[in-house]
Amino acid sequence: MRIYAVADIHGKPEHMETVYRVLDHYQPELMVVPGDMTYFFNWSTVLSQLDSLPVPVLVVRGNTDLKRIEPRIKKAANITLLTETPLQIKGFSFVGTSGTLSLPFANKISLNEKKQLAALPCPMEPDTVLVVHTPPKGACDRVGKKIHAGSRNLARFIQAASPSLVLCGHIHEDFGLETLYQSTVVNCAISGPGSGAVIDLEKNESPGVNLIFRRPVAD
Repeated sequence: MRIYAVADIHGKPEHMETVYRVLDHYQPELMVVPGDMTYFFNWSTVLSQLDSLPVPVLVVRGNTDLKRIEPRIKKAANITLLTETPLQIKGFSFVGTSGTLSLPFANKISLNEKKQLAALPCPMEPDTVLVVHTPPKGACDRVGKKIHAGSRNLARFIQAASPSLVLCGHIHEDFGLETLYQSTVVNCAISGPGSGAVIDLEKNESPGVNLIFRRPVAD
């Protein structure tokens, strides 16, 4: 199964134009947005655009996605808010947790981070995709190219739960791909050097990740 993962759209028209180009060129079966699809009170237009895309869209909320958008997502025909309850799609399990709390040089999922992580299945089933907004500490989480600002508790959870793939964003400048313990971590932020990632999933195999950099497809 081919998915397009892209975080940090922030409701920007130019980012949605990139999304349209990538979808048209790579023809994924599913799109996953690990948070910050909207920008605080600027949310109606981008949610309508996501709802009209030609592929199903799975999302979690980031720090610029207000909780008030959840009723709108529930009414959407094409958008699903991921939770701790696994969503099965073509033999793959998708789980997620929403939000992040920004702190100086460190990030947490929320003030109730430990409680939210405890609600997720652990250990996770094989071929599970974990979708979060903030990266785990130590993978795709560098600020200023040297300070690791990800979530320490999330990193510990990943070590225990062993999801096959972790999709995140939030720290725009550390767009990329790393391995943390037994998990593939992809920071798929579009508000930095990258434009998301196209990922091919095969049962019982490591994800095939194609990082998409700026101007991914010729006009």
